[in-house]
Amino acid sequence: MEVSKRIIGEINGEDIYVIKFTNQNNYSLEFYNLGGYMHSILIPYKNDKSTREDVLLGYSDLSDCKISNAYFNSIIGRVCNRIGGANFKLNNVVYNLFKNIPPHHLHGGKQGFNKKIWKIDKLYKKNNLAECKMTYLSSHLEENYPGNLLCTAIYSLNDNNDIVISFEATTDQDTIVNLTNHNYWNFHGHNHYYQKIVNHNVCIKSNYICQLDDYMIPTGKMLSVQKTKFDLNKSINISQKFLDSGGIDHNYKLNNSNLIDPDGFIYSNLTGMGVEYFTNQPGLQFYSGNMMEKNYNGKENKIYGINYGICFEPQNFPNAINQTNFPSSILKKGEKYNSIIKMHLRNDFI
Repeated sequence: MEVSKRIIGEINGEDIYVIKFTNQNNYSLEFYNLGGYMHSILIPYKNDKSTREDVLLGYSDLSDCKISNAYFNSIIGRVCNRIGGANFKLNNVVYNLFKNIPPHHLHGGKQGFNKKIWKIDKLYKKNNLAECKMTYLSSHLEENYPGNLLCTAIYSLNDNNDIVISFEATTDQDTIVNLTNHNYWNFHGHNHYYQKIVNHNVCIKSNYICQLDDYMIPTGKMLSVQKTKFDLNKSINISQKFLDSGGIDHNYKLNNSNLIDPDGFIYSNLTGMGVEYFTNQPGLQFYSGNMMEKNYNGKENKIYGINYGICFEPQNFPNAINQTNFPSSILKKGEKYNSIIKMHLRNDFI
């Protein structure tokens, strides 16, 4: 296992680091302490370990990362996804949030956790494991959320080709929290197979999705996926017709959520590379990149566009604070929030 850490710049006088893990199988993860942004994930070809593909979209450099309004591969919080009406009531107090998708709230507000500088508390390696512990203190009423929320994010890579993200949080007064990772995958890579996400296979072990209103806010009801395009229990190959129909940007109620059985997978039919997801969270947002902008300055001089990335975002159901029949997103003083996302990388799907 190889581990490296170096300074790549600074923001407001604070150093920004890039950390890189590489395991014995030549899989690697590279990330910043700015928003926990994952800059690259490299997977070797099954029949040629020395040749690898970067399977994450990403910013061309730190300067693009600083100014972009996108959420590429970062930690999303204090509350990911949408909050209807950009407000919630907690302990008889109404909290009004920033309306960054008027009249609603998305991904933590004007400046979410994806734009915060996380403190690197610990970086170490064992024979078959590399791990980095980062922390961020979200102050009381930051983005108008109550409570001083101390957040921990632990990133690790092992020789089983697992990338694991472990989130923890504690608060000094009742608040709400729902953290996730927002990786934009493209398992065709950045070389001669590079194209939009057509010809990826996707599977999600789920029988229900959250019903959405016209603003894509969950209503609190669940809809069966049976005999609809949302049924992904048996994997489907993403076609241009599927994308032209609007793709999918919905939250699935997972069947498993036990960190033992896979909750879903994505892979490329061109490279054979992909990922299996495991989580302890009840929901999974599947986003097929249908609302991406037309032009992003990407890595390796690539220009990304609509449907060039695909996202699995394990989380509690969106708008849970305003839906009493959803699992609670309230974190009480003295309690600990914990969310685990395991991404098992593979190069042998085909």
